[in-house]
Amino acid sequence: MSYQGKKVVILGGGSGMGLALAKKVISSGGTVVIGGRNAAKLDNAAAMLGDRASYIAFDLGDEAAVKAAFEKIGAFDHLVTTAAELTFAAVSDLTTEQVESMLVSKFWGPFYASKYAAPHIAKNGSITFFSGLAAYRPAPGASIVAALNAALEGFAMTLALEIKPVRVNVVSPGVVDTPTWDFLGAEDRQGLFDSVAGSLPVGRVGQADDLADAALSLMGNGFINGTVLHVDGGGRIA
Repeated sequence: MSYQGKKVVILGGGSGMGLALAKKVISSGGTVVIGGRNAAKLDNAAAMLGDRASYIAFDLGDEAAVKAAFEKIGAFDHLVTTAAELTFAAVSDLTTEQVESMLVSKFWGPFYASKYAAPHIAKNGSITFFSGLAAYRPAPGASIVAALNAALEGFAMTLALEIKPVRVNVVSPGVVDTPTWDFLGAEDRQGLFDSVAGSLPVGRVGQADDLADAALSLMGNGFINGTVLHVDGGGRIA
């Protein structure tokens, strides 16, 4: 599908799934604005993406900063939020600061972004959130991650009614080989991927391009709305 003449804002576009999506939008003729908190990472990503990419650095948890960012961005076609700062730990071990950080990336950020982006999105445009498999497959250490993924999906369903005809959808990834897992050492990370791959019907973990393709399909199909697209290798049925 061509994105010629389309402008896509990707929050979390400095790495991982967001960066993979930015590359695909540009290769399909579109322009991208990548956003997030780390200006240096965004600058490097925008330089790599080329002259059809720009970036804006702001704190997704700062409502005033989010509002100002979208006023600066102006009119555009699609919003995608992939940013996630997750901590996997038992409830007894989680700190309030860790939970608050997850709230910013997985709920407050998408909430503020959709609130202040909606007036600038083309009527035939869309918002795509990223949730996750934890909402469907409970596991020790993922209680808050699961709760926030489920909350984001519930929010998206009602938002689709409130800002119609702009469409709102959700991509729900399984385990994907992205920098999200960089908190693990190389050996532990590979061990996790091998274990998950062995449990999945497809026999592998996800790649950033798998999720980027899913987001492209939701953005480009004007008849998909209020939907959660599961891109988890069969994780919900394994």
